Amino acid sequence: MLRDLKLRYRGSALGFMWTLLNPLLFMGVYTLVFGVYLKVGIADFPLYLLSGLLPWNWFANALQTGTSAIVDGRMYVGKTVFPTEALLVVPVASNLINFLLSLPVFVVLSIALHGHLGIALLALPLVIVLQSVVVFSVVTLFATFNVLYRDMQQLVSYFVMLSFYLTPIFYATKSIPEAIRPFAEINPMVSLVRCYQHILFANTFPAWGDLAYLAVTGLVLYGIAQMAYNHYHDSFGEYL
Repeated sequence: MLRDLKLRYRGSALGFMWTLLNPLLFMGVYTLVFGVYLKVGIADFPLYLLSGLLPWNWFANALQTGTSAIVDGRMYVGKTVFPTEALLVVPVASNLINFLLSLPVFVVLSIALHGHLGIALLALPLVIVLQSVVVFSVVTLFATFNVLYRDMQQLVSYFVMLSFYLTPIFYATKSIPEAIRPFAEINPMVSLVRCYQHILFANTFPAWGDLAYLAVTGLVLYGIAQMAYNHYHDSFGEYL
C-alpha cells in the first residue's frame, strides 16, 4: 500500500497534496456549475457535494487502478509465497487511506462553513466497512474479467462516468422522478453516498434501510466476485 502511494506521487512537485487538492478542485468546479449556474437549490451546496464526492473518489479511483491490478502484477501471479488477492487489496486500501486523510480537510471546511458535524460521526466506521466490502468486490470482478478480456480497462472509464451521473452526488435523491426512483436506487452507490451525506452533511444517522441494503448487496457482490475469481484463478497464467 505504501509503495502504491509513493509510486502515485513520485516525480510530482506537490506529491500527497494532490490527494487533498483533487476533491477541493472538483468541488469548486461543480459548485460553480450546479450551485451557481444551474442553481440546484441545495443549501450549503459545497459541503453537500464534498460529502458525496470524497467516498465517490475512493470508489472510482480504486476501480480504475484496480481493474488492471492482476495484469499489471502478472509477475506475482502463481507465486506461492505471494497471494494474488493482495494485488486487489492494494488499490482498495491505498484509496481508503486517501479518503481517510481527506476527512480532516472536510472537517476544517465544515467548521469554516458552519456545517453540522456531530454525534452522527459514530456511524462513520460502519459505513466505511460497508464501502470497503462493496469496493473490493467490484474491483475483484473487474480485475478478474480484465485478465480474460482486456476491454474491461477501456469499459471501466465509461462505467465510472455513467455511475457518477447516476449517483446523487451533486443533486438530491428526491430530484429523481418517483416513477424511476426504485430502479435508480438499485445502484448501491446511491445508498452509500446517501449514508455519507447523512453523517457528514446533515448530522443524522443513516437510514437503517440504506445500511441493510448495503450490507446485503455487499455480501452478494462479494460472493459473486469470489466465485468468479476462484473459477478463473487457475487459468490466469494462460492469459497473462
